Amino acid sequence: MVSGQEIWNDVRETLKKKLAPTTFNQSFENVTKIDHEENGVIFILVDSEFIKHNINRTHMENINNIIEKKNYGRKVKLKFITENDKQAQAIKPQEAFTPLRSNNLNLNYTFESFVTGESNRNAFLSASKVADTPGVYVNPLYIFGGVGLGKTHLMQAIGNYISDMNVENKIVYVQANDFVKDFQQGTMDKNMKAFDDKYDNADILLIDDIQMLSSKPGSQNQFFNLFQSMMDRSKQVVITSDVPPNKLNGFMDRLTSRFQMGYQVNINQPDFPQRMQILRRKAAEKTQLRVPDDVLSYIAEIFTDNVRELEGALNRVIVYCDLTNNDNITLDFAKEALDILVKSRNPQETTYESCISVVANAYGISTIDILGASRSAKIVLPRHIVMYILKKKYGLQYTKIGAILNGKDHTTIMNGVDRIENEIKTNEELKMAVEGIMKKL
Repeated sequence: MVSGQEIWNDVRETLKKKLAPTTFNQSFENVTKIDHEENGVIFILVDSEFIKHNINRTHMENINNIIEKKNYGRKVKLKFITENDKQAQAIKPQEAFTPLRSNNLNLNYTFESFVTGESNRNAFLSASKVADTPGVYVNPLYIFGGVGLGKTHLMQAIGNYISDMNVENKIVYVQANDFVKDFQQGTMDKNMKAFDDKYDNADILLIDDIQMLSSKPGSQNQFFNLFQSMMDRSKQVVITSDVPPNKLNGFMDRLTSRFQMGYQVNINQPDFPQRMQILRRKAAEKTQLRVPDDVLSYIAEIFTDNVRELEGALNRVIVYCDLTNNDNITLDFAKEALDILVKSRNPQETTYESCISVVANAYGISTIDILGASRSAKIVLPRHIVMYILKKKYGLQYTKIGAILNGKDHTTIMNGVDRIENEIKTNEELKMAVEGIMKKL
């Protein structure tokens, strides 16, 4: 069997090849020997808290990926500790550490690997507080926002943090669709034992994409019972969704009202500095090649919707380097690699610009007025009509509409769409104006 020291030696050598020499030396130059190994956890001693936090914050995703790709013949986890950690925890291998966690969380989803900015700072701080005091700070925590903005990452970071603190916690992470499948399977088999074994007595319940329970009364009722059990036992519940609780369609009132009794926090699209920070971190993790700032800036300026889109564009440039045997990433090279992705965006952008132009002309204002920040009634109404049409005609995410309208936030877009949707039910003149604009488009 491969020893813990041999595993760390191999991981360390792989990091040395992947990272720039100065980056490697800053974090790993003196980190050569393991302290001990217990129950599949390899404890590695570092010189200071600074080095430990730097490794956890910057390199753990890379390290976990290396371990996942290697075949060491057994499942292991690396944990970095200082002498102070050993003294504080009174480390005794025979009794201090419990077996590896048995949950299905992605170990790469940590608070350290989550890039924060103006768009997600409140969500990050709330999640951190919940992880520190589960079941106490706020319960439930309800995180909402568009696709690919980090809701799942933040939710699983809570679970991973709590599991690191106490591996014996029963943490249940499940997509809402899978919850429905589990319930339906138990109902069809007339045997709910498997369902009960999975969900009963959970210490932490993490439910992703709760909107997928829409118009499923049986699953909603089952979830209500589970939710109430968690609340009664003061156990933490974390929920993610693409909309806030009061915008959930096809849900029982008793569920949405309980979602609202905790704390709701949204994640918006990352701003430019945050997109650059994300790209720099991902580039350092994915390639030894230098990716210049002008290339990262080009990607950040074009791919604004979400983190997945950003990472996908960066991956394309890196893969294109490999396919063309090119080790010099220039702006022209990046433009060539991304040409097909950029072109695929343009027709839609032109259509969206036409929508803004047609609405502006109909109300005798300019497109600049609609894209601006004026709160004048004669500007706000056509701006809301643009939001409504982009949502109803083109089916865009709220975050995408916000990006088109110069960075309007998620909640503003929802309110604008709702206003027009409600007013056209009773305002015939407005209804005819909207329909006329739709026909022109």
